[in-house]
Amino acid sequence: MLAMADVQWHKFGTTGDKETIALGSVTVTIETQKVTDSGFPGDDLILTVPIPGHKPRQYYFTSAYGYGAVAVHGDILLLKYGVGRGTFAREDHVKALRLDYYLHELVDVQSSCYVLTDPHNAAPDLFEYQTKIETAGGYTTLSFWLPKPQRGIPSEKIVRLKNDG
Repeated sequence: MLAMADVQWHKFGTTGDKETIALGSVTVTIETQKVTDSGFPGDDLILTVPIPGHKPRQYYFTSAYGYGAVAVHGDILLLKYGVGRGTFAREDHVKALRLDYYLHELVDVQSSCYVLTDPHNAAPDLFEYQTKIETAGGYTTLSFWLPKPQRGIPSEKIVRLKNDG
């Protein structure tokens, strides 16, 4: 059993075209795709995880402005990435990928959003969910919550995954 814990994010996309991040016993490499048809080629990324005795697993994804974060909990890799470009447009999402099953995507949860809270201020406020993860009793639970509830958006999001694979 892995206890409930705050997710320890490790940022990427701030130092160049290729970064390798050690997350305990797991090493993750994130690099910019070399061939892309995107209008924003720096947004197209490849996440690679070496698996002893097998070919490395790769996951192709897009993250606005080419940055994000990763974390590991047991056999789950969490990938925080951005969606949307422009002023007050980029919102974060968190994907849960199975490390033991070809980086298969389990879930995708929006983890930040902009909300106009003051009609006299043209700029909306950014609300970012905190994240905890727990594995117990045959389930892995991802909990997302706002430090301060905000009218009009959920104050908490909970995803429960049954570990029967």
